[in-house]
Amino acid sequence: MILLSACGLDEPADNLASTEPVEVRTCESIRDDVIRIAGQNGVNIVKIYEPQTLVDTPDKLDCSGRVLVSSGQEAKLYYRSFKDADGDRLVQYSEQKMD
Repeated sequence: MILLSACGLDEPADNLASTEPVEVRTCESIRDDVIRIAGQNGVNIVKIYEPQTLVDTPDKLDCSGRVLVSSGQEAKLYYRSFKDADGDRLVQYSEQKMD
């Protein structure tokens, strides 16, 4: 069993402000954010396969996929992009389905 769960800010890796229009979030487009946040929490995710959209609203995008970690193990992964009470966009992931 792989225990995967974390949450972090959904921001560009270089932390630079952008004047470009806001990107439309998809389950495919937030995979790199999930991998980055996992790495910051000591989990080396190699790739997220077969991304599927579970919920897609203006404030929340819930997804699932199959994850491969550096040990070679695979697991089902649930991940999301959402706005918190302050209006910040966060990314969260877990092996268990999130409410």
